[in-house]
Amino acid sequence: MLKTVPVTVLLAFCALPPALATAAQAPAPASLEARLQRLEDEKAIERVLLEYGRTLDARDFMAYAALFAADGVWKGAQGAYKGPKEIRTQMEKIFTDAAADIPKGQNFHVMSDFVIDVQGDRATARSKFIFYKLDGRKPVAEVAGRYEDVLIRAGGTWKFLSRTALGPG
Repeated sequence: MLKTVPVTVLLAFCALPPALATAAQAPAPASLEARLQRLEDEKAIERVLLEYGRTLDARDFMAYAALFAADGVWKGAQGAYKGPKEIRTQMEKIFTDAAADIPKGQNFHVMSDFVIDVQGDRATARSKFIFYKLDGRKPVAEVAGRYEDVLIRAGGTWKFLSRTALGPG
């Protein structure tokens, strides 16, 4: 005698083979070497993001400008500057004019919320910052915002192709 099978069991059974076929067609996980390279790239890029704040706070404009590719661009409220030489010159000017009231060692950046996406020798990054000025021993937040970056691997080193400083939005 033939037994009746509930429709729900039949539908579940019929849905099983396509699901298995889809799993078989999913891309293979990246090799261990590829995953390790991505992690090393992300860590190197995170270091560039942190060095940006450190070199700026130290007024080491030569090291700061060296974080940018030959055709790298910095964009922000003070304008847009292209290439390490122009970026260095303009940052020296900004700190001589607009930030003259902030002596070296009396400010610091806090960088956070890094989101880094590496695609081979190119990457994008988003992060947030707060620029603090010391009032005696008390840190006072002067400026807060976010960065949107494009980075490239140039000569084996990650550099900013573009860094855009934006408001907190």
